[in-house]
Amino acid sequence: MLALLARRVAGRTRLARLECRPPLQAMRAHHLDAVLPDMAFVIVSSPGGGVLQGDRLDVSVEVEAGARVHLDTSSATRLYRMPNGEARSAVELRVGPGACLELVSDPYLPFSGARFHQETRAFVDEAGVLVLAEVVAAGRAARGEQLRYQRFESVLDVRRVSGDLLYRDACRLVPEEGVPAPDRPVVGTLHVVAAGFDPGILAKAAASAGVYAGASELPNGAGAWLRVLAADLSAATAAVDAGWRAARVALLGAVPPRSRRY
Repeated sequence: MLALLARRVAGRTRLARLECRPPLQAMRAHHLDAVLPDMAFVIVSSPGGGVLQGDRLDVSVEVEAGARVHLDTSSATRLYRMPNGEARSAVELRVGPGACLELVSDPYLPFSGARFHQETRAFVDEAGVLVLAEVVAAGRAARGEQLRYQRFESVLDVRRVSGDLLYRDACRLVPEEGVPAPDRPVVGTLHVVAAGFDPGILAKAAASAGVYAGASELPNGAGAWLRVLAADLSAATAAVDAGWRAARVALLGAVPPRSRRY
């Protein structure tokens, strides 16, 4: 379990609440961006090394008015073999007016036999910004586990704070039933929930040889999104990262600071 409440205090984003229980752990907030000194950077880790069969992960993040948070992970999320069940994750995100939440985690790495289902509900103010990045590897290719996982499902439901639905997106990957592009088995997605955001920014940033990429407007003027199919994990990660960086410059006027792991 992870529960985080971010609040703007004296010109900086502070963690008004941080509660976590295994298998999730969060480090204290750091302020790493010289251009955006108010933004808090928080790293989430899993001391157990990954997600096991039967795990139920509950994550709640609220960013109040004017606060800005970048939430990252310490490493790839390993989804271990699950011969007799599955793991589930429930995520709730709330972004207030003038607030910004970047959730740009490392890739999911599904082992042979893994089954994982995630439901994310996001409530975003019309004047708020939410950026979500997700990359799903094809498996442990070096160990011959390419597309050997059982199932990966990630459902995203985005609404205004009033509860009005903006859009829903579902990514369901079941290798036994086929994949969108067998020669491009790695899937990456970037959601930029920011009213009127131009999808052309994402399309231009993600254009890369060997990567299938498409960007379009989100329903109800919610922003834009990008989906990538790539032959390998590094190419997918690079394309999604390029889209995030371009969106960050357009929305916040700053490139991401140098990555730190602590």
